[in-house]
Amino acid sequence: MQEKVALFFLPSPIHKERPPMKMRLLVIGFVALFSTTAIAGEIRLTGSTTVVNLIKPHIAAVEKITGNTLKVIGNATGRGLFELVEGRCDASMASEPLDIAIQSAKLLGKDIDPKTLQFNLIRNDEIVFVVNKSNPVTNLTMAQIKDIHLGKITNWKEVGGKDLPIVVFVDVLSGGTRAMIKSVVLGGAEYTPSVKPQSSVGKEEEMVGVTEGGFAGVGKGFTVGDAKVSVIQTDKFERPLALVTIGKPSATITGLIDALKAETAH
Repeated sequence: MQEKVALFFLPSPIHKERPPMKMRLLVIGFVALFSTTAIAGEIRLTGSTTVVNLIKPHIAAVEKITGNTLKVIGNATGRGLFELVEGRCDASMASEPLDIAIQSAKLLGKDIDPKTLQFNLIRNDEIVFVVNKSNPVTNLTMAQIKDIHLGKITNWKEVGGKDLPIVVFVDVLSGGTRAMIKSVVLGGAEYTPSVKPQSSVGKEEEMVGVTEGGFAGVGKGFTVGDAKVSVIQTDKFERPLALVTIGKPSATITGLIDALKAETAH
């Protein structure tokens, strides 16, 4: 029996003593590392692609602070809320006030009681409107932006630009930025049927960059470092970026929110 015990610690069957201190420390260190890895959990976030764009550069830092792995999926605010109430994520990401976000989820056939949710602000953001870099138009009023989205203004020459059709890009039907523009700029009116929906806000901006007559409303963070688009000067248009939870967030999600606030404030 003693030989079998010795074999557990050392490869030599004739060594019956306890393994040296160095080996014991290595074994303890390995066990500690394995235990830490096993304890660390995964936090699943789904929803707004604008919030994904905010979080993405800080994932490594936030994971280090919280000790948890982040799985961040951008599939639009409404879809994120839908998955939250279905129990498919730990928190959903929203890029508009809660009442507008709930309306986005309703477009997917999900009625949600706002009393069951808590809106946890990370930071405020700004929606800006972008055109292709070659477009000479630099200023628009909010009234003009409204009319472009409603299809009342269809050519850039109507606002001092080239004789060129305006191509309006928007995000998916349940997208937060799309919902914000509809609620605040359009006063709840429907977009013109000619708008071209894209899979994400980032894709909208990408399309404007390769479309001479392109136009879109996007989160300001998407425009940083993009040399293919220009930001139109107009009234400031702010909105919140947040994580939404079912009721009060758990200690784990609270820690995540605190870490995101600290990191994204830089």
